[in-house]
Amino acid sequence: MKKSFTLIELLVVLVIIGILVALILPNTLRAIRQANTKTCASNIRTINTALQMCYSENRSWANCNALANLYPYYPDVDGDGAHTIADQPVCPFGVAYTLIGDNNNGYQVDKSTHFSAWPDTHL
Repeated sequence: MKKSFTLIELLVVLVIIGILVALILPNTLRAIRQANTKTCASNIRTINTALQMCYSENRSWANCNALANLYPYYPDVDGDGAHTIADQPVCPFGVAYTLIGDNNNGYQVDKSTHFSAWPDTHL
């Protein structure tokens, strides 16, 4: 006679697995969100640094008023030696980075769509 698992034993194992998933899932999702938030903050700092480099080189904000104008100032992320759209930072939350400001006062990344509750000190 073959010995096999009973239905009760299988249900107990499934309940234990369900409890473990319920305990682990919230922490995992929180860690993923924190990682994405830090990535987004780093991207915003990178774009702001590129803006400052653009202004420093051109001595005018007129050439620094669009993200496309900042490609030469981004780090070469893909390592191909060329500064292209592939090097532009991408928000992990799927929100497009936009610049706010004007040619007289300068530009910065609009953080309202990314960190509406964050004070500027976090960036």
